[in-house]
Amino acid sequence: MEQLKPKHIVCFALPAWEADYLRSTVELMKGLSDEHLVLYVDYAYTISDLIKGILGKKKFEWQRLLGLKKRFRRVRGNDGIGLYVLSLPPVLPSFIIKSYRLFKIANRINAAITGYYINKAIKKLQMKNIIGFNSFQPFLGNYWTINNLQFTVYYIYDDFSNVPWFKGFASIEEEKFISKADLIVVSSDELKKRKQKINKPIEVVNNGVHFNAFFSNINSRKLNENYMKTVGYTGTMDNRIDLDLLETVIKLLPNIRFLFIGKVRELSIYNRLIKYINVCFEPPVLADQIPCMQRQIDVGIVPYVCNELTAAIYPLKVNEYLAMGLPVVVTPFASLAEADDVVYMANNAGSFIKCIEMALIENDECIKQQRLNIARKADWKERSNQLMEIMTHYSTKRPLIPNSLLTKNSKAS
Repeated sequence: MEQLKPKHIVCFALPAWEADYLRSTVELMKGLSDEHLVLYVDYAYTISDLIKGILGKKKFEWQRLLGLKKRFRRVRGNDGIGLYVLSLPPVLPSFIIKSYRLFKIANRINAAITGYYINKAIKKLQMKNIIGFNSFQPFLGNYWTINNLQFTVYYIYDDFSNVPWFKGFASIEEEKFISKADLIVVSSDELKKRKQKINKPIEVVNNGVHFNAFFSNINSRKLNENYMKTVGYTGTMDNRIDLDLLETVIKLLPNIRFLFIGKVRELSIYNRLIKYINVCFEPPVLADQIPCMQRQIDVGIVPYVCNELTAAIYPLKVNEYLAMGLPVVVTPFASLAEADDVVYMANNAGSFIKCIEMALIENDECIKQQRLNIARKADWKERSNQLMEIMTHYSTKRPLIPNSLLTKNSKAS
């Protein structure tokens, strides 16, 4: 990719900087900070979050909200390029408000207070001609007044109308913010289709993977070698899981171990599956420990229900499985872009079982290389380069380089 003069990017993030799961926003900003100056405005924790943090009911660095620890800190790089994180003071919990008028008033108050700290950080970093990258945070985004903002990007990685914990005013606020944005970036083809009616440019940047972290484990001795074949799922277990299908599959494959690694949000999943002797649950691990855990897996699965919510998802775990060369069995819940060509797709329990059985005996190095090639192109650095090229194109009207050439150029540099 042609060398660009470092850009100044402020990321207004709904995803928290620190969490027990990987966030696409965080990974994209880390990648951009290798060559550009990035200010990551952290999740706006509420007063109620603060109280829970002090009482130990919610794990995050609540001391930063009160200024007992530095709100503003450098994570990587130097004054010219790199990544800085800004923790905001606690805000009013606007989503408990039922009146839209009062909801807007609360957000205006929150934006006035937090905006002061954002502009202070911008001034300290001497940021000019800023690209504002708003990641799913229209609530405050509609009311912030940000200095030196030149171009606004709205990043959508989910559909507010189908996310159960966002109700009421979320879609209204998103529509208002989109009308002000210069560019929309989405994480899946389905999200692009849903937003196509918007009279704004829309581009897709799929989720990625830390390819080398997984690939380096590909030839490691399996932790369960010579024991029994293992089908694995890594990630949160919630209402996206097709529990009826999964239970049927587990019941009819008693000689195969099913390993689930991650947080169980829906207790019914644990309660219904733990009774089977071939099922094992492991607690969530840090993102950098996932490759080691996946050494136990012979086949990766994504057994999601097919509905409006899951149709817009591009799961991180698919690229993680592929980066270790693992065969992957999925339900047809969404388009997985290039990965559609290398996964086993099953639309019911019977075909899911057949796909698992075929995947377990598969021994085709050509197919394995196809998986690795797709995962390699999905590396987070490649995704960050793609995002930067898109933002540069629309903010300066430079030619947009096709993804294939972008990948080749970044490898050559």
